[in-house]
Formats: sequence, structure tokens, C-alpha cells
Amino acid sequence: MEDTQDRPNDIEAMQSALQKANAEAQKHREQRNTYKGLATRLAAEKALSEAGLSNAKVTKYLDLSQVTVTDTGELEGLTEQLDALREDLPELFGVNKRVSGGGDAADKPPVSGRPKSSAELIAKQMNG
Repeated sequence: MEDTQDRPNDIEAMQSALQKANAEAQKHREQRNTYKGLATRLAAEKALSEAGLSNAKVTKYLDLSQVTVTDTGELEGLTEQLDALREDLPELFGVNKRVSGGGDAADKPPVSGRPKSSAELIAKQMNG
């Protein structure tokens, strides 16, 4: 008879432990989703950079909720979105960057390592 009286307490203890475990599992799922979203965004930005896009603001054209990171770190669903983006906005891809300082193509003598003194400048003028 004592065995049946202990059962309600055991069931209540099990229910309490189950609720605690479920709450902890939910907390871990939320943390995983937070890091998964960050990992997806960073991996997408890296893939965009490799595709020739250095501006991270381009990610606003992507639906990252449709992109998943596999166990091997590969992105599923991003290639299709990049192809669609390349088709819709080709001007974002393959743009050559200008390098400053290349605008002056005149032939100039090489610049010496130190500035010339006033005596050297006068001597050059006198000698021609």
C-alpha cells in the first residue's frame, strides 16, 4: 500500500524534471539559432566577397532565412540566390576597382631620395 502512495510524488517529480529539461532545451535551441544566424550571415558575406562583391550591404538582397549551413560548413541555398542576384543586378559583379595614383601617365624623371639644396638648384640653373 505504501508503494501506491509514493507514486504521485514520483510522477510529480518526473513532471517537474521534464519541465526543467524542456525549458533548458528551449534555451539551448534559442542560443543555437542565434549563433546559426550569425554564422550564416558571416559565411554569406564571405561567399559574396569571393563572388566579387566587397560591399556587405548587398546581403539585404538575399533571404538568409532560406540559407542553411551544413555540418561541413557549406552554405545551401546561397548559390541559387547569388545566381539570381547576378542576373538581376549584373552591375554589382565584376566591376574593376580604380587604383588611385594611376591617372598621371606623363614621363617624369625618377624622384631622388632627398630634396635638393638651394645651392644645388642654383648650380643646375647655371649649368643648364
